[in-house]
Amino acid sequence: MRLFIGIGLPSPVSEVLAQAARTLIAPESHLRARIAWTRPENMHVTISFLGQVEPSRLDDIQQSLATIRTAPLHLQLNGFGSFANAGILYAQVKPSTRLLGFAEQVFESMQACGFPREQRPYSPHITLARSKGRFRVLSRKVDDSAFRQAFEAHEFRLYESFTSPQGSHYEVRRAFPLI
Repeated sequence: MRLFIGIGLPSPVSEVLAQAARTLIAPESHLRARIAWTRPENMHVTISFLGQVEPSRLDDIQQSLATIRTAPLHLQLNGFGSFANAGILYAQVKPSTRLLGFAEQVFESMQACGFPREQRPYSPHITLARSKGRFRVLSRKVDDSAFRQAFEAHEFRLYESFTSPQGSHYEVRRAFPLI
């Protein structure tokens, strides 16, 4: 099983993001860069990527995640950017103290289950597109309101990722309330 922990987006937020994302990449880039757009129903804020996991570990992971307690989170989008070397276009999520504290609880919970902590600092974001080639982002879109939306998260999720030639598909294995 390929697993990760994330926060799903409300449909109105992801629909607006999906439409706005397509206007960010310069037209000439569409021709040379094979761009795979994230479908709105797949958009999420990744908290922790666990990778390939034996199904026998699923119960321990779920039990550990069920112990996390934090109030619902107010998430604020804070622009967009790209990880050029990885070919990723993303929406930035403001790294609020509460979001970072929640992420820390998840990291510690997964460390207790035997998953090593990511060495890079946590950078909350929503992947909008992946590309096999280089693309150019249009800087004139910097003030687009689609990338300044806010929403309340009342749960976080353990997702399973499935890949196919048509792209990735995510299924929620379990949702955990933020209370």
